[in-house]
Amino acid sequence: QDSSCAMAKSKAPAAKPQQLTIAKKMASTRKPGQVARGQPRKLAAPKPQQVSQGAGAGGHTIMLLQETKNLATRTWSEHPTLRQALDYFVSSYERQLKALNPQARELSYTVEDLHVYIDSMADLSALIFAPATKHYMPRNKTYLKQQLLLQLQSAAR
Repeated sequence: QDSSCAMAKSKAPAAKPQQLTIAKKMASTRKPGQVARGQPRKLAAPKPQQVSQGAGAGGHTIMLLQETKNLATRTWSEHPTLRQALDYFVSSYERQLKALNPQARELSYTVEDLHVYIDSMADLSALIFAPATKHYMPRNKTYLKQQLLLQLQSAAR
């Protein structure tokens, strides 16, 4: 046991100088005015038209889902657009309805049923890429419910 402790002690200090060297190298290659990683940056507030984009707008979308408080239920899915992410979410809901009602020939649900389902989740959010600002904008359940409603209304027309 003494030799393993001595080995662990001798390995730990060797890693720190390498990290410092990499950090110094990154700092020396940074352009003037560029913010270092891990340091807070000032982000411009999103413009109103970016916040209220329609369901088809927005770029690459990462949907983050946690069905219960159990962390093992955390999942994510990746989609080219918000519209496709919402389509995937609705189809997942429909699959769950079919699994819960295997004898039913037809299933029907309302937007309110989808909203109750969303509210029953421990977490549902999305990261939507905004091409104009070149960053991902986080969106919560409320925003996703609004966009889902807009998407279903436009599909009904």
